[in-house]
Amino acid sequence: MSGQVRWYLPGMDPKVYDWLKAGHLIGDFLWVGSMFAVYWLMRFHTHAPKEAHEKLILQERSMAMMMDVAAALAIGTGIALILYRPGDGTIFSEKPAGWFHIKLTIIVLGLLSMHGMLRAKVKKFSNGEVPSMPQWHWTIILSSVVAVLIVVFVVQGAMKRGAGEEAAKKAAAQLGAGSAAPAPPPSP
Repeated sequence: MSGQVRWYLPGMDPKVYDWLKAGHLIGDFLWVGSMFAVYWLMRFHTHAPKEAHEKLILQERSMAMMMDVAAALAIGTGIALILYRPGDGTIFSEKPAGWFHIKLTIIVLGLLSMHGMLRAKVKKFSNGEVPSMPQWHWTIILSSVVAVLIVVFVVQGAMKRGAGEEAAKKAAAQLGAGSAAPAPPPSP
């Protein structure tokens, strides 16, 4: 390596990367699914008779624990995917990484904040309080999930397509300037 300082570790084996990506997706699905379940359990709890409160509290606490574990899996594997890429680099060394910054902002402002609010509500229910569950919690969870899906599938694809076209133009310009080879004949 020529005098260049690397602040990250070298790229990982592609098989390990695939396993991390699978773990990240599993963690994401479990995290969001358990957030849905905790929210609806608490909505039911607010309207349930007093006799059912003990069982609902146990269900809410166990589902909230699953939510925590799934969030740790998703965040841990996500950090590993950010720092280590197959080959030699990180997600920040890719040219069109703007989609990632948008996704990270949505995760922090939407899902992590709702995770904390749901955990606080579970604690209140466990302490015997029965606070209301506003509809806007559900709206934030759903809109965060939809926004992340849009960013990952639509914005990331558009940015990569744009970078691919830009790279093709640069390569064509370099090829045209660097060689005086005749152009191939038109196809019939």
